[in-house]
Amino acid sequence: MKSGVAVADITPEPGPVLQGHWSSNPSHSVLYPLEVRAIVFEEAEVKTAIATLDVIGVTRETTDRIRKRVTEACGIPGDHVMVACSHTHSAPATLPSLGMEPPDGWLEAIEIATADSIARAAADLKPVRFGLGCGSAHFNICRRPLPGTSGMMLNFGGIVDRRARVLLVEAEDGAPLAVLFHYSCHTTTKSGSEGYISPDYAGIARTVIEESIGCKALFLAGCFGNIRPAVVDPDTARFKSASKAELDACGEELGREVVRVAGNLKTRRSSQLSAQRSDVRIAFGEHDPIEKLREMAADESARGRLLTGTWARGVLKMIEGGGIPESRLTEMQLMALGPLTCVTIPGEPVQEIGHAIEIRLRGLVDADDVWPVGYANDEIGYLCTDRQYEEGGYEPNAYPYYGEPARFQGEEQTIVQTAESLAKA
Repeated sequence: MKSGVAVADITPEPGPVLQGHWSSNPSHSVLYPLEVRAIVFEEAEVKTAIATLDVIGVTRETTDRIRKRVTEACGIPGDHVMVACSHTHSAPATLPSLGMEPPDGWLEAIEIATADSIARAAADLKPVRFGLGCGSAHFNICRRPLPGTSGMMLNFGGIVDRRARVLLVEAEDGAPLAVLFHYSCHTTTKSGSEGYISPDYAGIARTVIEESIGCKALFLAGCFGNIRPAVVDPDTARFKSASKAELDACGEELGREVVRVAGNLKTRRSSQLSAQRSDVRIAFGEHDPIEKLREMAADESARGRLLTGTWARGVLKMIEGGGIPESRLTEMQLMALGPLTCVTIPGEPVQEIGHAIEIRLRGLVDADDVWPVGYANDEIGYLCTDRQYEEGGYEPNAYPYYGEPARFQGEEQTIVQTAESLAKA
């Protein structure tokens, strides 16, 4: 198999409000640059590409435009292109959510830079071997509320995945070409409301890896819809925005662990390379009661005028026009890369969904490991379990922020079943 890597800077000029935290504060400086990183694999007539973007997410329409540009530029089929986002909350808007729209020209610039990076990577392919391994990093924690509470909190008994997973791509002469690493933790260590443009801990980890190993590093997000950095105010014992030193410490912990794991891997050749994509429909549940929607529609607060009131008026209009849609059309993708299989999930999946995919695909795919990759190819909002809808809390009730007319229902089963179907295809 052959592989190539390329990178592009997509850092905008400070000024736009950063997407992810409720804020109207404009960005004022660049803490760390935002980047696109692309890796291409080729085996015989098959080519696949992964692009990692330092943005909160992309719509399916953005992914489709990138795929079209890639196919035109270097012939890689659209179904073989993955667009994976770090989900940093310290970048300008790339989604039509939280009452925001992308700054003029920035989204197109990202699309062009992504397609160009993939084309450059495809033009510089070298024979490679693979090494796969796993370590751990410990700055993440479950944020789900305990019984009788509703807010995010330090949930020491909640599920959390602390694996730092590593795929080393090495040239035939033994020189490292790239490292793909996977971790499950919201990239929200430092709040975007403070106005610093940054890829958060993922970008810092990349720098540590690259300075230590001497090759490009690409971050793939895990299923961290209900997982966040355990940066805590000691006086209140509640989450807080990290200082720069605390942010750096998280990124450095993960980066050093990836370096340690990569340094102990033995590599081998592999000819396994494939990709397939499938449309999937996520069903909507019942919409909110009419009385609640009308109350929200009448909200004249700043937040209501900009976000929740506008959303509620839109849902009421849908209902008056015949009802909300039955489902949301999106997609999933399975990509086999040597000893690794990646499965993309189009939104913010909770940790439990990622584990369910790994369990279901065990034995179905010829792979040493399965990485569920959230925030990839589309961003439709939080994807939760049935139990979490019963429990409540932020994640099951965040659908208005994504402009969805109602909460989803049964998405865990739909996502896991679609992953199984892709594995059997």
